[in-house]
Amino acid sequence: MQNQALTRKQKTRRAFTLVELLVVVSIIALLIAILLPSLKRARNQAKDVKCRANMHQIGISVNYYSADNQDRLPLIIGSGGGFPFRQYQQLFRLMPYIKDFEIYQCPRAKSVGRTATYGPHPLPGKPAGSTSSYNQGRGQTIDGINYDISYYATMKTDPLFREAFNQRLFPKIDPSGPTMLIEELYTEYWFNDWSDGASGIPAISGNLVNRIPYPENAVVIADAIDWNPRHNGGNHFLFLDTHVEWVKKESYFDPKGPSAGNNGYTPTDTDAHGNHPYWAWGLGQNVKGY
Repeated sequence: MQNQALTRKQKTRRAFTLVELLVVVSIIALLIAILLPSLKRARNQAKDVKCRANMHQIGISVNYYSADNQDRLPLIIGSGGGFPFRQYQQLFRLMPYIKDFEIYQCPRAKSVGRTATYGPHPLPGKPAGSTSSYNQGRGQTIDGINYDISYYATMKTDPLFREAFNQRLFPKIDPSGPTMLIEELYTEYWFNDWSDGASGIPAISGNLVNRIPYPENAVVIADAIDWNPRHNGGNHFLFLDTHVEWVKKESYFDPKGPSAGNNGYTPTDTDAHGNHPYWAWGLGQNVKGY
């Protein structure tokens, strides 16, 4: 009797109808559509937090460097010698305090393309408003090899690189290889290379900390080059007092400024003391950096 009852119960079971199945699938699809944007926002927020933490840690290391070097900030050697911007040297100067080069890799860097329109402060050989990848836009010859040099490139002949290589920080890199450049040690944590200007305007690069009037406004690092923001229409900025702040593009890179021919225009990319743009922030009263 028990087996017969079980058989009858099994016979009364029915399968899902097509309508019910479609309803279930529709509900699942709706939930996915609702949740995916939230998950993306959460993922981007986590990347932003990681980026800010990276920059804050770099800021602490810059202060350690200054304390160990007679209160001088790290120096960036400018263009010359066949190479445009030696930003990568900061990685090596800060090596006693940061040996993990992944801290210079912004998690959002890969989400922003490397092609952008140049703003009112074009690079040498690049007119304002032109479009190109992140490089000087011109060929340069180094040791008989012509390069279209990237901002990200590191010269393997640089003594600071050789020192790092000798410490086995780059086990997969052969410094004797045919190319003299290495591309991806960092992703554009752009150190402020503002140097001494006219009329006694203080520098950021290599300067004494006590010569900078407003360290809380002085930018040490901009996350990504100025015309290509990668954090929701703005960039993170590391200031000399080690705090990190998100700034929208219009507030640090005003396309209507004097370089665009609008000499009577009041720029919006100023600090509280009238200095502009961001690489001249914190340096005094009404310092114009372009």
